[in-house]
Amino acid sequence: MKRFLKFVLPCGIVDLAKNRRKLRDIGRRLSPREVLKSDRLVLDAEQSGLSLFAPGHVGKLRTVVDVGANTGQWSGMLLNLVRPEQLIIVEPLPDAFEILQKKFERNRRVELHNVAIGERESVETLKITRDTTGASLLQPREEMRAVIGSNWTITSEVEVNMTTLDRLLADLDEISLLKIDVQGYEKHVLVGAKQILSKTKFLLIELNFMPQYEGGSWFGDIHQILTRDFSFFLANASQPQVLNGRASMCDGLYVNSKLVREWVKPDFV
Repeated sequence: MKRFLKFVLPCGIVDLAKNRRKLRDIGRRLSPREVLKSDRLVLDAEQSGLSLFAPGHVGKLRTVVDVGANTGQWSGMLLNLVRPEQLIIVEPLPDAFEILQKKFERNRRVELHNVAIGERESVETLKITRDTTGASLLQPREEMRAVIGSNWTITSEVEVNMTTLDRLLADLDEISLLKIDVQGYEKHVLVGAKQILSKTKFLLIELNFMPQYEGGSWFGDIHQILTRDFSFFLANASQPQVLNGRASMCDGLYVNSKLVREWVKPDFV
């Protein structure tokens, strides 16, 4: 009842108009039945990084790839907002993959792969932390465990198969959006994705200013690879998370200038 009253009061009507505008910018129409969900949908747009897109692009996403899906948090938010023709979800953690299978088993647009992604074909050891969103092929840094707490403690390890994006996605002609969140292993994923990156329009990737893992990727590593070796530019970024008084990480949206020419105005200098 309180949620309903919020949107019939004058201030609530203003909030609803703002929500409609924010959702319209990413191509999401709000139906009358979804009025009470508008706050949730706007939050999904912000947390998923889709709000980083310029108006008119999100609604055109056709093939989306989610690398490092965990239990499908990001993919779930994506599907609440848009309906891509194909969603490819990749997650190496066996327990998390079982949840993904149950969550998306009836969605014919979703394709699931239980494999790790890196720069080569191999078998690797996945280190599982108490909070499984921190599971990584890399060792968590002691300094970060002191800041984050016991959730960063390794509770078990499991052997997983690893492949490259170039091999896994070789049959795709184009990727609308590639999302990468692999807990410090981003640089290795990019090294094994030379062909795929040339066919990718948008890349949404975690950028670390204070690496949480031994040998983990820094923002500088990622930015240099994408801008020097490929035709990407950093178009937008989320508000950085702050740990211990320092900017820790954010999500960066990179745009392939060869495939998305309309993003930047011709007279831009």
